[in-house]
Amino acid sequence: MAELLEITDPEAWNRLVSSLPITSALQSWGWGEVKRLSGWVPRRLAVYGKEGLLGAAQVLLRPLPGGLRLAYAPRGPALSRLEDLPLVAKALAQGVRGTHLVLEPEAGLPAEEPVPSFPGLLPEEPIQPAYSLWLDLTQGEEALLKGMKEMHRRNARLALKRTELGVEGEEAFPEFFRLFEETNRRAKLLQHAKEYYQAVLREMNQPYGEAFLAVARKGGEALAAGLFVAFAGKVDYLYGGSSRAHPEAKAPMGMHLAAIRHGIGRGYRIYDLWGVPRTPEGSHAEGIWRFKEGFGGRRVHFPAYTLPLSPLYRPLKLLLRLRKTWVNLRVRGNPRDVLG
Repeated sequence: MAELLEITDPEAWNRLVSSLPITSALQSWGWGEVKRLSGWVPRRLAVYGKEGLLGAAQVLLRPLPGGLRLAYAPRGPALSRLEDLPLVAKALAQGVRGTHLVLEPEAGLPAEEPVPSFPGLLPEEPIQPAYSLWLDLTQGEEALLKGMKEMHRRNARLALKRTELGVEGEEAFPEFFRLFEETNRRAKLLQHAKEYYQAVLREMNQPYGEAFLAVARKGGEALAAGLFVAFAGKVDYLYGGSSRAHPEAKAPMGMHLAAIRHGIGRGYRIYDLWGVPRTPEGSHAEGIWRFKEGFGGRRVHFPAYTLPLSPLYRPLKLLLRLRKTWVNLRVRGNPRDVLG
């Protein structure tokens, strides 16, 4: 039988989850501290079998009216092998109480492969984006440029000539947030309060990980900026925005090039463009897809599962889905999810 151990030291936790081949920045200690701002309570649980560590999960717990409680492992658990997920999930159930436990290990499966099934686990709609594009940073900048679509490659060369690129810290946050808000207004996207993104920048600078702002400027003016986190050999593009001024500068491309260069310089292996639509054509996010797929790379899928812990699981799931649909209608006038 698997043994469950709670970890309470940030460095020990990050060392543990970064050592596993299937892992994510959202399983790092810092992400749990960020999510406290949204009412979640993190618990960090390691699962050991006879031969050692099987997996580990930062489980976020959130109370709901009526004594209900959500339990959710964002892009987790971290695992040695995906095949161990049922055993790890069963062990985690001993340490959390809720209606159900949502799991979405960052396996990065080929997008065209069917979702694997596991006994005792039900397929679930993921909370984080189900699909993304991964670039292989180990091949270097020139090979990455060659792997881009022709128009992207041309725009990348223009961005390198027409913008000043750099990786910056907290001093650039006001410029980032201004561009981020401007972009979200144009796209009719929801966002957290400013303090949330400041917390991401602060808390994700942690043992075995970092957070940074990549900025593309023209004459000193920030035209595009993104908030990135890095953990366990991977750089994640979480949030970004751009101005419509100086479109000839190709600043959004420059912002990504700045982050890619930083990742290569730090020896990271993967650049995650973070979130592309399940069905690109005709979706609210078709423009996002067209921009991101021009980088090349491989399209990957993150499966999600639920371990039911209470008979109230199905009614709660239905209520949560209805609430999400209502929010979509209110914000964008469309019931579909942005990346649906």
